[in-house]
Amino acid sequence: MKFDIAVIGGGIVGAATFYKLQKRNPNLVIALFEKEEALAAHQTGHNSGVIHSGLYYKPGSLKAKNCIEGRHELVSFAKEYGIDHDVCGKVVVATEEKELPHMDRILSIGAENKIEGIEKITADQVRDIEPHVKSIGGIWVPCTGIIDFVGAAKKMVDLALSINKESKVYTGCEVKGVEKNENFSVLNTSKGNYEANYLVFAVVFKPIDWLEKMM
Repeated sequence: MKFDIAVIGGGIVGAATFYKLQKRNPNLVIALFEKEEALAAHQTGHNSGVIHSGLYYKPGSLKAKNCIEGRHELVSFAKEYGIDHDVCGKVVVATEEKELPHMDRILSIGAENKIEGIEKITADQVRDIEPHVKSIGGIWVPCTGIIDFVGAAKKMVDLALSINKESKVYTGCEVKGVEKNENFSVLNTSKGNYEANYLVFAVVFKPIDWLEKMM
């Protein structure tokens, strides 16, 4: 079978890529390939589920832009589709005097990145938020949260499939190699060969011989 686009990797990045591409291009036939039997079976399903605020990224950088805009989109998505999440906030604390200049730098970066609600707080205020933390002061970051990334990934995939019934998701289907020719690529998988005009790799890169040859 031939697809317009093939996305390799069924974690949150692959699922979001699949969803966004399909939403913007409803007529394209897109495939998502995941080697495990279930989506989001690796890092997506085994992390702390934090929705990062963008507190540490260089202002104006692509990382900062991606993190901050992505946070807003992710929370909106969770609200719209009933994904478990909690924008509970977090505190960054200093426990000794020598850490205060670093904390001030973090506060400055947060302000430049226009992180909403960020503020410097006292040790007593830190204790009110988290009684088990001993500090000499801190930063309150109210827009940080947690989310069910597995649930979000599965919902994104379901929505993409509802947009175009010809698009497909293949789980338990490992991409073992890719053969490129002038017009398209052939994916050699554990369940046979598939063709695609364009490929998107949403995987953690490891020293795979066939993948290195493509780069």
